[in-house]
Amino acid sequence: MQRYKYETMMVVFRWIRLIFGYLFFCLAIICVINYKTSIYLIEQGRGQLQVLTNKESITSYQKNNELTEQEKNNLQLIEKIKAYSIDSLGYLPTKNFTEIYDQKGKAILWVITASAPYALDAYEWKFPLVGRVSYKGFFKKELAQKEYNHLAAMGYDADLRSVSAWSTLGWFNDPLLSSMLHRSKGSLCNLLFHELFHATYYAANNVEFNENVASFIAHKATLQFLQNDTAALQTYLNNFSDNAIYTRYMIRQANYLRSFYPTIADKKNKDVLKLKALYTIADSIHLLPLNDRTKFMSKKEDIFKYKNAYFVDFEQYDSMQDSLDAVFNKFYKGSLKKLVQDLKQDKTIIKFGN
Repeated sequence: MQRYKYETMMVVFRWIRLIFGYLFFCLAIICVINYKTSIYLIEQGRGQLQVLTNKESITSYQKNNELTEQEKNNLQLIEKIKAYSIDSLGYLPTKNFTEIYDQKGKAILWVITASAPYALDAYEWKFPLVGRVSYKGFFKKELAQKEYNHLAAMGYDADLRSVSAWSTLGWFNDPLLSSMLHRSKGSLCNLLFHELFHATYYAANNVEFNENVASFIAHKATLQFLQNDTAALQTYLNNFSDNAIYTRYMIRQANYLRSFYPTIADKKNKDVLKLKALYTIADSIHLLPLNDRTKFMSKKEDIFKYKNAYFVDFEQYDSMQDSLDAVFNKFYKGSLKKLVQDLKQDKTIIKFGN
């Protein structure tokens, strides 16, 4: 009887080893086939680990640094924003932004987007779990530059820029970044509401919807959160107004370019015609009814440098704002919490899709 039990256990162990061996073999094959993606994910994991292992408590950061009044106020604001996101908006509770990573005044993440040269078709990368995405992040600028150069050599219009925040979609406890503390009250609220939403809801293979709805909810949430702080609300609205005017203009121009490129009959001079169209777009910025025009005039260079990728970036975050607002007012009557609840239950995508 004892021997029978022993032999049975050995058979079970052999099967377990066989199954794990088979799984390991399959994983190895997948890694070999997707060699570049595997290397990229390992590098990203290393960068994320660097941030996670070097973060510190907010109390420790306050003790070890001489903070400005704005930085102190922003640190006190964070828990209020998080509590509001849960109680008033229905976000999922997380441990995000309970610790801080000191950037030492340096950017730590760079993002690339790209587009076809004669069509506003965003270049996409495919990753496990999140699916297809139209941007790619790097913790090392030299690797980002290498990818940028590669895309440019392939003929794509590419955009390379540093970013002030990112979300791991709830996989890790995202720390606050020290650069966030330099933001105005309204700007910080908007940023945190945006990133916290990603940890609450994220639809695979739908970057444009994810970013648009996060931007929409973050703006509405900021307006609600600041309703009793007149000065902060007015500052936020002034900045938002200019950004909204400029963004709408760029989205209109993106639509123009999308219809313009197929009409180019003179293939020999298509580069010249493209640059002429971009010049017209850039030259008309001074006609926009902006409060602070100088802030946006400097963006002309970005239009010529990044070309179509510049417009793809705007569509990724803001192209759906008007339709989202219409649906929000019609179906939700101003209730952000109901909207968030429906998103969490995957009810709202159908409404937005229609």
